[in-house]
Amino acid sequence: MASTTVWLVVGLIIGLVIGVAIGYAVMPPKVVTKYINATTTNVTTPVTTTTATTSTAPFAVGAAGTLKFAFTDILNVMQSLYPGITIAPAMFKGSGEVAHTEATTQQFSVVASADTTTIPSVLFPNYTNYEIAFGITQMVIIVNLNTTAGQEVYQLWQQAQSYPPMSAQYNETWQKIWQIIALNSSTVVGVSNPFTDPSGYQAQCVVKLAGLAFFNNASYLYDAIYGNPSKYMMRNTEIDLLTLMASGQVDFILSAYESNAIPQTQTYHNTVFITLPPFINLGNLSYVDYYHQVSVTWTENGVTKTFACNPVVYTITIPFQAPNKQAAEYFLLLLYSPIGQKILEENGIVPIIPGIVYGNYSAVPNAIKPFVAQLSQYPQYASIFPSQG
Repeated sequence: MASTTVWLVVGLIIGLVIGVAIGYAVMPPKVVTKYINATTTNVTTPVTTTTATTSTAPFAVGAAGTLKFAFTDILNVMQSLYPGITIAPAMFKGSGEVAHTEATTQQFSVVASADTTTIPSVLFPNYTNYEIAFGITQMVIIVNLNTTAGQEVYQLWQQAQSYPPMSAQYNETWQKIWQIIALNSSTVVGVSNPFTDPSGYQAQCVVKLAGLAFFNNASYLYDAIYGNPSKYMMRNTEIDLLTLMASGQVDFILSAYESNAIPQTQTYHNTVFITLPPFINLGNLSYVDYYHQVSVTWTENGVTKTFACNPVVYTITIPFQAPNKQAAEYFLLLLYSPIGQKILEENGIVPIIPGIVYGNYSAVPNAIKPFVAQLSQYPQYASIFPSQG
């Protein structure tokens, strides 16, 4: 789904010109020139002169917590491009919490989720009727190097990188890693709540897939962790877990995306993240069928939900009642520009080109359509979205 940098830059500049032609009434000519120029500049170089005329309503983003770093960078570029737009403070929380907030308040002009099911399940059909899959990231494990267990796991992970995948040494090393994380009674893991944050159930999927791959039993590691309340500490969103690690309360964070781990481990001293094999990291569209071998069920306060184990795909939509739809279109255009794609990549998100539209394709703004395609054109990925039956 992702191409080379050269192809991406050339293709998106051409696409941007086409998109501008389609959406010319939406984007004034002077802004068009500055926008195209901006896509060829360095991410850190602001563009400060524009005469954009947009709605006076504040532009607010509601997005998954793990999009905080990438979207903040994009919002900063957007503010430079369109100084006339009032950008309200964004809400970066668990995807479920963000979606339910939108359903209650209709305050966001853009809503983005860290899975393909939250927006349809919470916001379809009353608040929006489409979502665009725009990027994919992988699950990783954040490791506390201040602990002996963390140091051991990191050393074992480094060893595993030198072995051929699925060789006897490779498998044995990963077994040791998971034994320390899941089976050692003295280690504690940090996880997020599956009901409020997709990374909560996605971490459970990883644990089940690891059990299946390395112990031939999907429940083996899962039961050892989630069947023992003293083994894990849970928070509503993954972005709240680093404080637990910083205070020494957890050795490992399982509810972690690469898109979040990159900036967080740069901020928190003596933390690193380890990558996982592609057949368990939920970050590779080639392994969709393998991921679907397991699912997870979680019960909380008398409510039980079952979650499919899909790749970690980021989706985005402009709600029906978006206070500033023009600014929302500018944001999506910037997201699909070379500068926006570079920001995603630098934050551990592999762009999906073209974006895949689930739901009502005709509701996608015309200016955005050059960068997206209907799901029907990619039937091999239909299974990662909710059933339309």
